Amino acid sequence: MPALLAADPELLLRLYCVFLRDRERVMAAHDWPNPARASRHSAPIPARAVGWMGRVWPSVGRQFLGEFDVFHDTDYAVTPVRGRPRVVTLYDTAYLRERGFVSPEQAKKMTGIVRRLLLGDPHIITISEFARDEIVEAFQVDPARITVAPLGVDPVFRKREDPARTLELRARLGLELPYVMYIGTLEPRKNLVRLVRAFARLLEVAPEHELVLVGRAGHAHARVLEEIENLGLTSAVKWLGPRPDEETASLLQAATCLAYPSLYEGFGLPALEGMASGVPVLTAKTTALSEVCGEGALLVDPTSESEIFEGLKLLCLDRSEALEIAERGVRRASGYTWEACAQKTLEAYRRARS
Repeated sequence: MPALLAADPELLLRLYCVFLRDRERVMAAHDWPNPARASRHSAPIPARAVGWMGRVWPSVGRQFLGEFDVFHDTDYAVTPVRGRPRVVTLYDTAYLRERGFVSPEQAKKMTGIVRRLLLGDPHIITISEFARDEIVEAFQVDPARITVAPLGVDPVFRKREDPARTLELRARLGLELPYVMYIGTLEPRKNLVRLVRAFARLLEVAPEHELVLVGRAGHAHARVLEEIENLGLTSAVKWLGPRPDEETASLLQAATCLAYPSLYEGFGLPALEGMASGVPVLTAKTTALSEVCGEGALLVDPTSESEIFEGLKLLCLDRSEALEIAERGVRRASGYTWEACAQKTLEAYRRARS
């Protein structure tokens, strides 16, 4: 939002927030832009009710927002807005049943939401060329209706942390150096079972390392925890749960490397954050990850446990090669900014109105 407002001095935003639970804490947790240009319009109703309301009362959105020129759906919610140009952001197609990454019930629900979002031929924003091609194939969308707006890296990941503060944070969390780090949800498509197995092999040649997982529990995350226990790695693998961006960035800059061998990504922001932080990144040479990371990361076959292991071994033990990869990563990540994303987003708004 700050990048959008900076990119177009005449732009006004109406921020439409619909949720019920823990409202005061959630609203207070966000840094909101200048209220003169980004007004908030909030409704104390359950978010899950919004889709139903839109089907029985199509113009209800305007009761909260007043008049507007373009409505932007940002997060797979069928908002009750009709009769105005719309822009819809679709991030990937990982939820499709044939991918096998979510439960059949979730696949059916998500696919239905996307099909309803696409009613009326809105303009679409997505985050990579790969994601655009996947959306075109899955939903028979005209590519001319899609704008690719790659994501940016939060400045907190580019900022060099104070070593003393990082040391204090590590002490508080009980983390010793060296460690390999993963950032993201614990779910099947993130390929964590193979990562844990490859890490177990790494301990045979680099027993001083730990594996640090940062992220929330997702679909079928228990499989990862079971694999850690079955391999006897409970003392070597530490799951910290979700952490604030400032803490994540600090921990990341102290890591030996970031491991992100995901099976499917529409973009792969954690890999880019690792590159921007100046640490060597291991990631997959498939889906959008190779497009985004390019020569800035060590790319491996995510279905090969051996390739993941060999990549970890190289980054942990060959520090000269690891440093070269990290330097390429910083250069690559410098091209991904929220300012550039905002310009593409504004382009989509203009195309939706034309």
